[in-house]
Parts: sequence; structure tokens; C-alpha cells
Amino acid sequence: MSDATNAVYLTYRRDVGAIPARAVYRALRTAELDVFMDLDSVLDERTRALISAQIAARPYCLLIATHGSLERCVESNDWLRYQLEQAQHAQAQIVVLHPPEFSFAQAVKTLGNLLTGALDFPITYESIPADVTRLRLMHLKPRPTRSAPESDSELLAEWQARLAALPPVTADQIAAQKLFERAFTRAQGDWQSRINDYTAALERYPEFAAAYARRGANREILDDLHGAMADFDAAIRLNPFNDVAYVNRGILFAKLGDLHSALLDFNEALRLNPTLMLAYYHRALACASRGDYDGALADLNIAIQSEPRAMFYFQRGLAYSAKGDDANALADYTEAVRLNPKLAEAYYNRGLIRAKSDMRRAVADWTAAIEADPKLAEAYYNRGLARAHWGDVEGTLEDMIKFLELVPEHEKTAEVRELIENLRQMRSGNLPDPQAGS
Repeated sequence: MSDATNAVYLTYRRDVGAIPARAVYRALRTAELDVFMDLDSVLDERTRALISAQIAARPYCLLIATHGSLERCVESNDWLRYQLEQAQHAQAQIVVLHPPEFSFAQAVKTLGNLLTGALDFPITYESIPADVTRLRLMHLKPRPTRSAPESDSELLAEWQARLAALPPVTADQIAAQKLFERAFTRAQGDWQSRINDYTAALERYPEFAAAYARRGANREILDDLHGAMADFDAAIRLNPFNDVAYVNRGILFAKLGDLHSALLDFNEALRLNPTLMLAYYHRALACASRGDYDGALADLNIAIQSEPRAMFYFQRGLAYSAKGDDANALADYTEAVRLNPKLAEAYYNRGLIRAKSDMRRAVADWTAAIEADPKLAEAYYNRGLARAHWGDVEGTLEDMIKFLELVPEHEKTAEVRELIENLRQMRSGNLPDPQAGS
């Protein structure tokens, strides 16, 4: 460790901001600052100990904030969040470096207390050397030297060698980064424009692994499964540490019915990053698809501990239901709708459990499911059966007719058509009321 008193730790979202981070790193080195930077790696305990020691030894922590870089920080075990928490614990001065079009206020809103006391410092990618000179003069004032906690000397030497070997950032890479970031500003649902942006970025920088990974995810949304698979393969070939690319390829394998390959990818993602909540969640879905409900529950427990999302509780409820554990399933469906009152399938599945003992509460759940998703055909069907049992002819007809409108070709179609016809005849007086005299 140098005796420099304005030593800097540099962090960023690995799969989004590597290009500007490398450019800032080189400018800091040129300015003769002692700088250590996060790099793609396996996020094991050795890496965490090394990074924690380097953060603790440096009075400044620079965060490269770009579009798409901060959203995952809401997850309690997120790697970028972890680094910022370590910086706060060490009482390092956090400085947020970001392009002019990125809102520092939005960063503060997303990260909350993690940016307490942070400084706002816009940069322009084309003029990073000049911006870093300005940063050094304005904010990187000498501070008391810190001693680095003891860490793995072999890993430190390896890391420093990798930092020393980082190539310079080219103008084409900067241009590609700007196109890459532009995709994040596209309107929600404008997948094709995002694909076009990633394609343009790859034309400027053909080895841009993150652009392949993001383009693949958008291609999958548009059902270009062949193109998506090719992009994920390219992203992983160019950057074998891209944990999110492994997850996305695993999701695609699962969609194609290749659960074995899907699980291999989810396992690799978790080897690279044992805290990646997305990988636990999708591995749980793959386990459940194979009938391994205990494996699904184990992964969903970890995902919920990291971030209690409604969908995680819902999927855990499905796993409990598959195991016949109605009590835990009911509790999870209830928590799912508390977190997301629009989660129609959670209401529907809770209704299936309640129907075993309390049909009126079940019908209330199916009604809530229909209000949340008017196209949930099975909710109409089950509510219609309950209404038929109660002798509610008009209500049953309404539900069963709607069911057929939504799914005209269904294994229950003949049964439902017969019920509708019988109810119509009953209404016209041609059939006796089956509830009469009961």
C-alpha cells in the first residue's frame, strides 16, 4: 500500500459500467493517485475479504453511476451495495461520478442512506482525463493515511497484476458505451429500439460482452430464441464471469425444456456470485419443474431472505401446495397479495385452498383474482361452479360464458357448454331447479 493520503477505491456495476470505470481508473493512475478497482471475479470469501480491506484502507470511494447500474442495489446481498456499505462503515468519502444525463437525485432516491454525505460529480466520457484532474483538485484532498487490514497476499498480487494489464479505453468503446446506455432510456416495452441500440454498440465494439447479454435478454422477450441463445453464448465466451448472462441463458434453456442445461447455468451463476438472488429464484423454478420441491423451497427461502418479493412468496406457496402443505402455502399466498395486491394468481391459488373448508372466502379470492386479472379464465370457472352449487343461475351463466370466451378450446369446454345449456333451459322453465327441495 502506498503512503499516499488521497488513495481511492473505484467501484461500478460490473455488467454495465466497466468501460467508463476503466477509463477513470487509467486517468486516476495518470494523475498519480493510489487507486484500487473492482474487477470481474468469483465473489467468494477471498474476494470479499480483499475488497473490504482495500475499501477500509482508502479515504475515498468513487462510484461510477450509469443507467441500469443501481436498481439491483435494493437487494440486501447485492455486490455493489456491499461495497458501498463497506465504504460507509469505513467512513470513506463517497463521490458519485455519472454522465450528465444521469440524475444524481435519482441515485440518492434509489440508494437512500447508502449515499448519505455523497458528493455529486458529473463527468463526460470523452473528457474523462480532464474531469479526473478537476475531481482531484476539487475533492480528492489529502486525508490521514489508513493501514490496510491484512488480506490474502497472493490474491492481492494477482489482482494488482490484472489492474496493471488493463488496456486503454478506445474512442470506439466510449461510443459503444453511450449507445449501450441509451438503450436503458428507451420507453418500457420498446424492446426493438433497445435491440437496435445494443446492435449499434456491438458494431462499434464487437467484443462488448454486456451488450450481447442485454441484446439477448431483449431478443428473448420478442421470442427470437435462436438469436437470444447466440447472444448469451457470445456474452459468456467474452466474459466468463458474467453471472447474469448465465442466469438469462439458464432461463432460456428452461423455456426450451432443457432443464438439465438450465440448472448447470444457474449453478455456475451461483458459483460466480453466491448472493445472486435472481439465480436462486430461477433455479427454484427449474427444481419445481422437475418435481424437486424441497430444492425449490431451499432456493426460495434464500431469495426471500435476500429480498421479500411477492413473486417469491407466490412461488414458494406453489411449492408448498405441491407438497400438500396447505398451511404454509396459504400463509405465502397471503403474504404475496399483501406485497402485491394485483397478483391475481396468488388470490386464485389461495382460493383453491380455502375452497376445501370455506367456499365463500374462496369465492371472494376468485373475485379478487378476476378484478386483478379479468382474463384469468380458471377463476371464472371455479367461481361459476361455486355459484352453481348455491343455485345462482345468472351468476353461474355469467362466469361460464366468460370462461368460454377466454378459452374456447379447453378440456372442460364440453362440460361447460352442457352446463350452460342446462342452466338456460332451467331459466326458461324447461328443467327443474336442482336446488329445489334441498
